[in-house]
Amino acid sequence: MQKSSDAAVDRGGDVPTCILLRTKEINKSVLEFADTLEVISGHVVALLVDVRSGNAESKSHSTVALSKDACCSLGLFCPADFAWSCGDYGYYLARRQFPQTELFWMIESDVRFYGEDPATLFRFFSNKPEIDLLVAQLKRADDSWFWRTTTLSRDAIPFRCFFPTTRLSSRAIDASFERRIRHSRQLRRRLFWPNDEALVATTLMNGKFVCHDFNDFGMTFYTEETFYYGDPIRGECFEPPGATARMAHPVLFGSEYVAKMRALEDARPVPLPWVTRKLRPVAYRLNIRSRW
Repeated sequence: MQKSSDAAVDRGGDVPTCILLRTKEINKSVLEFADTLEVISGHVVALLVDVRSGNAESKSHSTVALSKDACCSLGLFCPADFAWSCGDYGYYLARRQFPQTELFWMIESDVRFYGEDPATLFRFFSNKPEIDLLVAQLKRADDSWFWRTTTLSRDAIPFRCFFPTTRLSSRAIDASFERRIRHSRQLRRRLFWPNDEALVATTLMNGKFVCHDFNDFGMTFYTEETFYYGDPIRGECFEPPGATARMAHPVLFGSEYVAKMRALEDARPVPLPWVTRKLRPVAYRLNIRSRW
């Protein structure tokens, strides 16, 4: 059963904060991780659940249901892979469900926090509420990045980031949502639909927002050796280096690790529809000549 909006707002500190734990389903592992996050962060955790995979009810945590109907009702374009590629949609739904919250974390269920005191990361950034965008691997997007073509325009520099752990201010969420809505109304943009990392980083880095990488402050909260996109880390065998508080991704355990490895082995690229292939060259030329 969904709880009231106030239940998912942390009022213990100066700035109302909520953590969204992004997951495909609610199971024992997810609930245990949610409890751990509440302990090490000091913030209330709400479950952001892709309801296409099943039930989104929890007796212990507030839930935000991610569905095509819910996103379309906000005016958002929803491509076939939106639940995977557009993690920012969860922020927009949560922003409306918890309007009093000023800072939102979004953490994927296959992230883990390690070190002698993993709470260090959350304590450190609780003292920096002025940051609108807090992410990993925040940098300019070069030609080698797959999603760069979706961000091209005449008035914005393409940026990229890495989305398993993020924190956005309410005004950053509102600005990103406004950009999504504008693009949703333009066929040329829908044909080159940005993922979450491209849309959020490019929008906020080209706007009047305070944006930072987790590692901008003289402390190493992640490394690309243990926080990356690719084959999962087997949780039972993972020995994180050092004693500092750090993030690791993707970390899976038991049957979830086995299932993910099989899925990666069986993955096949999905070809674009014929009409899309014909229209994209025209859309590309229009996008690079138009405003972001």
